[in-house]
Parts: sequence; structure tokens; C-alpha cells
Amino acid sequence: MTVPVIAAISYLALALILVYAVDNMVALFFRDGRSAVPLNFAIFAKMMAASRKYYRK
Repeated sequence: MTVPVIAAISYLALALILVYAVDNMVALFFRDGRSAVPLNFAIFAKMMAASRKYYRK
């Protein structure tokens, strides 16, 4: 019972490491030129007002 558990955990760890490595290699070639929009209070208030307006309809 111990051997299959160790094999499963090592398989999952290897898969996570592989996904992380591929993700970093893709990020090297395809950089995201857009920056994230900062979510300040004014933008959040506008989003909430629009949400309430469409919820009432």
C-alpha cells in the first residue's frame, strides 16, 4: 500500500514541476504586453452600480 501512494505522490509532483517549467518557457517567448488594471475604489463603485442596475431589470 505504501509503494502506490509514494508512486502517486511522486507522479503528481513530477507533473506539477513539468507544468511549471513549460509555463515559464512559454512566458519567455510570449510576453503579456498589457498591464493589469488597478482596481481602485472608483472603478469598484462603478462596477457595483452597474451590477445593481442590471440586477433590478
